[in-house]
Formats: sequence, C-alpha cells, structure tokens
Amino acid sequence: MDRGNSSGIIIQRQWSIINKDDKMENKLLTVDNLNFGYSGNKFSLSDVSFSVDKKNFIGIIGRNGSGKSTLVKIIAGIYKNYNGTINYKRGGIEKFNERELAKIISYLPQSDILFFEGLKVYDLLLMGRYAYKNFSSFTYNSRDKEIVNKSIEITGIGEYKDKSLLHLSGGEKQKVLITLALVQLDITSELSEKILIIDEPLTFLDINYQFEIFSILSKLNTEKDLTIIIVTHNLNLALQYTNKILLLENGKIAELGDPKKIINEETLKKYFLINSQILNIDDEYYILTNTK
Repeated sequence: MDRGNSSGIIIQRQWSIINKDDKMENKLLTVDNLNFGYSGNKFSLSDVSFSVDKKNFIGIIGRNGSGKSTLVKIIAGIYKNYNGTINYKRGGIEKFNERELAKIISYLPQSDILFFEGLKVYDLLLMGRYAYKNFSSFTYNSRDKEIVNKSIEITGIGEYKDKSLLHLSGGEKQKVLITLALVQLDITSELSEKILIIDEPLTFLDINYQFEIFSILSKLNTEKDLTIIIVTHNLNLALQYTNKILLLENGKIAELGDPKKIINEETLKKYFLINSQILNIDDEYYILTNTK
C-alpha cells in the first residue's frame, strides 16, 4: 500500500470538506426551485433558483412584467404562498417572525411614503426601530437616537433631518428611505449577514440623484459589507456598480452571473429588443442604445 499516496487522498478529502464548509458559510440566502402564481392570473415565477453570497451587490433586471418585483417581495417575506425553499444561511426564512426578519432583511418598495408625508424626517427614522421595541412601552431611548444619527451621517441627509417629508424632492426622499433601512438593520451592528432589498429606487429621479443613490449603496456594500439586492431598469448603473446580475424573462431566470458578461449587445438585443454598443473607457462600461 502506498501510504504517501493514501495520506495525500485523505488530505485532499479533508481540504474539500473544509472548502465546501467555507463556501456554505459564505452563502447568505439560497432560493431553490421557487414557483409562484397570482390567483386568477397566468403570471408566475417558475423554477427560480440562485444564491446570494455575503457582500454581494446583485442587480435584478428584465422587462416590465418579468417578475422582478414579485421575486423580491417573496424574499422580503411579503408574499408567503409560494412553492420551493428560501433559506437564510442554513434555515428556512419562513421560520422567522416579522420582527426577526426585519432585523436581517430591509425592503424598500417602489411606492412612495405618502402615508407619512406629514412627519419630519427624524421622526420617521426613529420609527425604523420598531422591530426592537415592545408595543407596551414604545419609547425611544439614547440607543435609538445614536443609531438614527449614525445612519444620517452615513447617507449624508443631516441638512434636512428636521424638515417635513412634504418639502423634500424625490431624490431626497429616496435617501431618507435608505437611511430608514439602515436604522432598521442597525447601522452600528455587524452588517455582513444582513440584506437590503430595494425595488426600483430611481423612478422619476434626476440623473444626479440616480448616481448618488447608487454611490451610497456601493459605499454600504464595500465599506460596511452590507449585501444589496436591487431591482433596476438602469442598465448602465447596474453594469457599473453591481457584481452579480440576475436577468428575468417571463418569470424565469434567463441569465445569471457577471454583469460584464450578461449585459452585452447580444443580451440587450435578445431580451430588451434594443440595438446597442458597449463602450469600455478606462475599465468603465457604458451602453449606447439605438432603437433603429
């Protein structure tokens, strides 16, 4: 018997086990064979499977009606009547109650915050601490204010923290909502195992605010290790900022992987019906479109 060779096999097997455990440890969210349909509607998500690693910045793209918003609502725990499994780390997400889930996943929907329009920004941000409160004694303490102040510092909205939401522009409101998400997740805690999900944050925003929103999210991702999942129609910004793209078509995953490999001229023609040219300038990628 070749003991040297046998030892090598044992070491290789042990290394494979360790390497596999490391990869599993890095998995933050796993979606497996997800299927979903609206009652009385033919639309559905079909056989959707993918994983989210810690520190991912994932862009979900696709044409209107492809299932983007539905997918993130399911992950956020809003829609529950689905088939398949969604695991946070190594446990089913359905095992978390609403408050527990709010501490690890923050979801910002497309809809505006009209219900809270009369509030001042700071008062709205304090409400982000709801998951940490007992309804019998819902008061804010110095710890809550510390977290709100730190979140404001990160997103740079200090100049209008005392303003009414009624007096803010669309871009300013979007920054407030991101700040609210940071309060909910507790910006002072370890963020590497938490997820921020944003559904199309750039609608009706000026171009400067679009870049500013993505810049804030990139900073949270790279400097705070926050995992981000964003639904967006802005393919240029998705190409520049995200590190993973999930392309949906008719409720199914059409493409998944490196943004620079997925967002290309062929893909844009096939799935978005546009003629385009991808420019690489100093390792920055830009999409030029031509609908003719």
